[in-house]
Amino acid sequence: MTLTEDKLSSDIRAGRIERVYFLYGKEPFLIKTYVDRLIKKTVGEDALDFNLVRISGNPDTDMLSDHVDGLPVFADIKLISVNDIDPEKMEKEAFERLLSIIGDVPETTVLLFNNTGLSLDERKSQTKKFISAIEKAGVVCKMDAMPQSKIAELIIKKAAKQGVVISREDALYLTERVLCSLNLVSEETAKLISYAGSGGVIDRAMIDSLVAKQLDTSVYELATAINSGKSEQAFGIVSDLIFQRVEPVVILSALSGTYLDFYRAKIAKMTGVLPNQAAEEFSYAKNRSWVLSKAMNAVSRLRVGYLRKTLEILNEADIIMKSSPIDSRTVIEQAITKLFVAQRDKSV
Repeated sequence: MTLTEDKLSSDIRAGRIERVYFLYGKEPFLIKTYVDRLIKKTVGEDALDFNLVRISGNPDTDMLSDHVDGLPVFADIKLISVNDIDPEKMEKEAFERLLSIIGDVPETTVLLFNNTGLSLDERKSQTKKFISAIEKAGVVCKMDAMPQSKIAELIIKKAAKQGVVISREDALYLTERVLCSLNLVSEETAKLISYAGSGGVIDRAMIDSLVAKQLDTSVYELATAINSGKSEQAFGIVSDLIFQRVEPVVILSALSGTYLDFYRAKIAKMTGVLPNQAAEEFSYAKNRSWVLSKAMNAVSRLRVGYLRKTLEILNEADIIMKSSPIDSRTVIEQAITKLFVAQRDKSV
């Protein structure tokens, strides 16, 4: 069967444990969290080595079979964790043996496949068969991006457990600052909680001073400065990024992505499409739907002709940067100068 992350969570909490699992998707931090929860629920945090077996990569099926069929030692259950399996790289005979093992896991064993560093193409033959076999024998849960609102709730709860307060608005601001990365959210929230101390408050000023900006955050501020005609601020941001050893080609790529978000948001706004619907139509991940919501607010006073022109300018800069000997910093600064000209040109 296939479960949502919420249903998997409630089943683990209630002790409804299946014999086989496959956890995968685009959010490795979340996958690791559920691997830890399943280990704690089945064999405990201090499991004997006999009862907690960890395998990395494609397993030797003979060895895996021995582990699966072996009885737990001084316990009711043993758990075997197989991390980053790639069915497409398995020989046919070994793969068929793997499917046979999956279909015959004893009640004393939990076989947990989890991919945290390897993405799978679910359209490929052996991968499809692998997932289908686990759906029949146990649980498949695909853990893709978590919505921004839910990440903010986790921040608030994590802070509250330590006696620290953070408002919903500031929790949402923190998620944006780390681009909704659960790994960064966890690290930065822990740092902020430690700084605030029990009974303290995490506010925006604290977030600004302690949480480093991600590239996309800085580039969004760059685009906002351009759209507002603030040339000194814009070139200052570019200088800061280059000082931080961010390559101009990377800055240009991120800036192009930001203006593409603006253009999509403007078209959606003009046609009366709501942000969540637009994010779905443009195939944005759940944890990035906020990007279009934010962009819709940013483009209210921007002309659609200007946004089309920005994409032309940035595309031209990309071609020049990748095909000519001109210094990359010069190319991006010339492109930004052209963006300022376009911003002032009311005819576009």
